[in-house]
Amino acid sequence: MPEDKILQIENTFRTSNDTNELFDAFIDAMRNNIKDPDLYKILLANPALSKDELIMYTEKLCKELNEDAYEICLWTAGIFENNCEDYDCLNNAIKYYEKAIDKNPQNHKPFLNLIELYNTDFEVPSNQYILEIVHKKLDGVRRKSKVYYALAGLYKKLGNVEQQRKYFSLAERCALRENQ
Repeated sequence: MPEDKILQIENTFRTSNDTNELFDAFIDAMRNNIKDPDLYKILLANPALSKDELIMYTEKLCKELNEDAYEICLWTAGIFENNCEDYDCLNNAIKYYEKAIDKNPQNHKPFLNLIELYNTDFEVPSNQYILEIVHKKLDGVRRKSKVYYALAGLYKKLGNVEQQRKYFSLAERCALRENQ
């Protein structure tokens, strides 16, 4: 595909607030077999997209660019996390961080992002779900110490000294093993 056509699609993704125009540019990019995840991140970050459109594009991209699905899910989770204040966006952020974990279970980054979503001010249902995901999927993480340190920090904020000590101790032991 000619470079000027790719730049035209990128410009549309970056500047258009017309969802039909964005869709047409997306279809054009797909038909032309453009595989650059950074180009599609521009589309996903476009504020003209509704939550449902963001989900639709993300799911399609994960299927079409399977080798980049981790990066795409992480990006979408961040968009939901940063741009929305309602509970649906929080749940979507959690959902896409979990999908990122499923795509790359060795990477600690989505775990850390999930722990950051924990609401330390109020007990909400998502808090328990976040901890369930972290504990259930932690086995595959390569750098567990980072996740354990984050959990220790979370429990410190919550005032749970026993859990803070437990996770800090686990973090220290893992860090020794990881740094050998």
